[in-house]
Order: sequence, then C-alpha cells, then structure tokens
Amino acid sequence: MAGTIKVALELADAIKKENLEGKDKIPTSETFLRIWAGHFSRSEEEIRKVLSSLKESHYIFIINIVAPDPNLFVYGEEAYLCADISILNDLKKSAEDTLEKLYESSNYKRKSAFQITRELFPKIKEYNNTPLGRSINLVVMLEEYSRILNTANFEYTDQWKRNQLQEVYRDEMNAVDEMAPFLNAREQEAGKRAVDQIREAPKEKVDQNWVKATQAFSVEFLVRVHFRKYEFDVIKKLIQSGKLKEEKDIKLVRDTLQVMEGRTGQDRLLKRYEADMIELRRYCQAKLNMMRQGIIQKTNP
Repeated sequence: MAGTIKVALELADAIKKENLEGKDKIPTSETFLRIWAGHFSRSEEEIRKVLSSLKESHYIFIINIVAPDPNLFVYGEEAYLCADISILNDLKKSAEDTLEKLYESSNYKRKSAFQITRELFPKIKEYNNTPLGRSINLVVMLEEYSRILNTANFEYTDQWKRNQLQEVYRDEMNAVDEMAPFLNAREQEAGKRAVDQIREAPKEKVDQNWVKATQAFSVEFLVRVHFRKYEFDVIKKLIQSGKLKEEKDIKLVRDTLQVMEGRTGQDRLLKRYEADMIELRRYCQAKLNMMRQGIIQKTNP
C-alpha cells in the first residue's frame, strides 16, 4: 500500500483536476469519498483524514455545504477545492452564476449573487440540504477563501505547502522519497537534509515555517490571519507548543476572541464556531492566570 503522503499528493492532484476539468467542477463527499476510497484502497474514514491533512497543509479548502442534522437524518456534506487563486476565481464565477439562476427559478426575479447571499445567508438553516442552501454556502466561502489567498498568499506557495505536508507526515520514514515525483532535484536534497536533522535531534526540532513567518510578519498579523480562517485549533496548538508564549500575545488572542464572541449575533457563520471560541478563550485565561501566579514564567521583557 502506498504511503499516506503519496496518497495525499495524488489526492490533491485529483481534486485540482476535478476543479479544472470535471463535469461539476467541485467534488463533494457525497460522491467522491466513495470513489477515492476505492481508487486508493483506503476506507472513507482514512480518506477523510488525508483530506484534513491536505487542508492543514493548505493544499485544499474544505467547505461545509450541508450542515449535519440528526433530527432529519442529514449527515452533512463537504466540498473540496484546490487552494489556487486562479482556480478559485473561476469556481467563484461559476458558483455565483449558478446561485443567480437557482434564485431566479424559485423566486421569479433576478438578483446578483451578492444581494442573494446578503438576503438569505442569515437564514441559511432554513435552506440546509437544498440546492439553494448548498449554493449559498459555496458562494460565501469561496469569497472568504479568495480573500484569504490574496492577504496571506505566502502560506500558499508550493514550497510552504510541501514543508507543511512533510511536517504532518514527519513520522513516515519514506516521506521524502514519496514526495520526490512532486519536487525538483534541489528540493529533494533539501528535504532529505531536513528529515536527517529531524531524526538526529528530534527534541531540539523547531518549526521553521513559524520562525520564517515571524521573521517576515508580526505575530499579531499571523494570529489574525488564523482568526480570519476560523482556525481556532491552530491557534491553540501554537500556544500549547510554546510558539505563542508571551503574555501580550496570549492577551491578544483572548481579547480578540471576546470581540468575536460579541459578533456572533450578527454573523451566522461566526456563530458556528462559538463553542470553539469559548473553549480557546477560557484556555487563554487559564494560561494568563498561571502566569500571574508565577506557575508559568512570563516571557515579556
């Protein structure tokens, strides 16, 4: 059986090809999980984990186009998109056209995609598991992800993604070898050196991606990028791993969360993450309390 990292890279290519050449352009979990599971000889649950790794490595975006609803036996549905700005722009245009046609066919009047999402997204639960609901979720999130790619494009370069994917699968002994078909000669050699360093000194390993990012951008900017992508789990990991350890940085996270929680009444998308925000804010507050009590050493100058 092929190693997971090879499966991940081939799956990323399959999603990209579908976005460019597929009949429906955007593969969804409803159909493609089964297809990919058969193609890669993996279970659907394993494919979901690989997709999650691709999302974490910024190869793809995952959009929840149907929310789970146990009362109606609705299991939820995801859509998968290549994290490439030119592909995303084409998909966004197509999705907006589809939304406008769906709206016109059911309401007998024309509106722009922007007007439709502004009108109906606050009531998105009413349209869950309907063609219109799927289309609204798709258009809203495509707009958001296009904005992310334009403001944080340094995290979506090929090299950044490859480094991150190797980090995710660093425990696979053949990770670099399986990356080889997707790398040029210089990158292959650099990857092998990186793996050698990890094997020789695992306890002293430093996340070079974060170090490089903080050399180019402020911590506040990087944290706000993660907030814009609703990556509360990533921010928590940054704190747990000690990458965010200064009191002022943890205060920034806590205070930003308090502001975001206050907006959940007006922002339905943000409302979905309310539990994650509360959990992270409480974690930050506990961390700050421990700092003040001297249990954890402060690192502010």
